[in-house]
Amino acid sequence: MDVTEDAVRDICTDAVFERGERYREEGRIHGIHRIDTTVTAVVSGSRQYDVRVDLATNGFAPWCDCPYDGPGTCKHVVAVVLRCVDDPPQDEGDRLDTALNGADADELRAFLREELATDADLRDQ
Repeated sequence: MDVTEDAVRDICTDAVFERGERYREEGRIHGIHRIDTTVTAVVSGSRQYDVRVDLATNGFAPWCDCPYDGPGTCKHVVAVVLRCVDDPPQDEGDRLDTALNGADADELRAFLREELATDADLRDQ
């Protein structure tokens, strides 16, 4: 997982790169987590935006719930990926595996059923 600033520049316009860089410098990225190569975070803009990127995918397969519809990706995604360039979040995959391995199968099924009932995005996956 070798993420570079040049790779980030490839997914956005120069103006968006500068805005994303400013967001990173201003510390607007919160709740950043990494499991394997997937990073999720919340970025404070005019409101809180959820961001997800895959650091192993060419172009990062970015997703953000902001309304940006310009060329390339948004400043929130850029800010998160730049944060990964500067200070990669620690992989929480092993901790998650340990917790799941110790969980009761019936409790996991009940939890998943409840999440699927209330989360349309998860249900659609």
